[in-house]
Amino acid sequence: MNREGTESLSAAQFLLLLHSVPHLGEKTLARLLRLNAQQRLLPEECLALTPAEWRRRYDLRSQAADYLCTHREALLRQSAELARAIRAHPMHLLTLESAAYPPRLERFDEAPPPILYALGRLALLDAQAGRFTFTVAVSNEAPPSSLARLDEVAAELARAGGIPVTGHDRAPYQRLALAAQRQNRPIVYVFDRGLREALGPDFDRPPFAAARIRDAVFLPERDLALSPFRLDDHGLGANNRRRDRLVFALSDLIVALDIRAGGGMAQECLRAQKLERPVYVAAGGRDGNAALRRAGCPSLPEEVGWAAKIAQSCT
Repeated sequence: MNREGTESLSAAQFLLLLHSVPHLGEKTLARLLRLNAQQRLLPEECLALTPAEWRRRYDLRSQAADYLCTHREALLRQSAELARAIRAHPMHLLTLESAAYPPRLERFDEAPPPILYALGRLALLDAQAGRFTFTVAVSNEAPPSSLARLDEVAAELARAGGIPVTGHDRAPYQRLALAAQRQNRPIVYVFDRGLREALGPDFDRPPFAAARIRDAVFLPERDLALSPFRLDDHGLGANNRRRDRLVFALSDLIVALDIRAGGGMAQECLRAQKLERPVYVAAGGRDGNAALRRAGCPSLPEEVGWAAKIAQSCT
């Protein structure tokens, strides 16, 4: 029982509680949730387990098992506050067992996040005629000409019915979002930190506030924000790779515009191609573009109406 034994612990609060436990990585948490679904233990029954029982039933590390018991009351208070914040906004807490969990992640991420926080229009990820998701891959330190070309490519794909999947803390990701926003088109953001850390306590802060780009706004009724990280987690360098993996997994179409060979963007493009997903390579670019062409990725068409033509293969 929660709050001095007067209220049952909801499934959502239990998820938030488990996600707040240190030493529980994604793989361990996924296994814990899967085993708990099989064993059908109520949240209150789980929280009554001893450290030894947590280790035996769920194969938890000693640090995590001990923390669940020694910090139980603090975890209950913290998870109750997080649950209230989620209920007060158009937010969804998704697990692999949720009907609304993005099928693209289950298909194209070898280890999909066990818990996903989603704020805004979750329906943007539904399969729908005439609509597709896309991203444009540009490595760091791209010249201004590549960023200008990114604007053009993203604008064309948005006009063809595409929904960009992007991040928020790199210039190419910011330009990708702004190209869609100028047409009042929806945007799917994937953050490298918690949603409350990224968007503020009321989830209404501009996503690019740190970059001083004041034109960008996040509109829950138009856009969707996703994160596999806890609401208040800070952005860490190690999170960038996870964020990029999710951006690519959620994109029906990928355009490699200007990438470095051997870098993270090149690796994600090659991984997508191996999964038989459409990866188009723009003319020019750095050595990563040439490597993708040698690997068999088709060139991005340049004729009039090219965006609508390749969009047909994605819808």
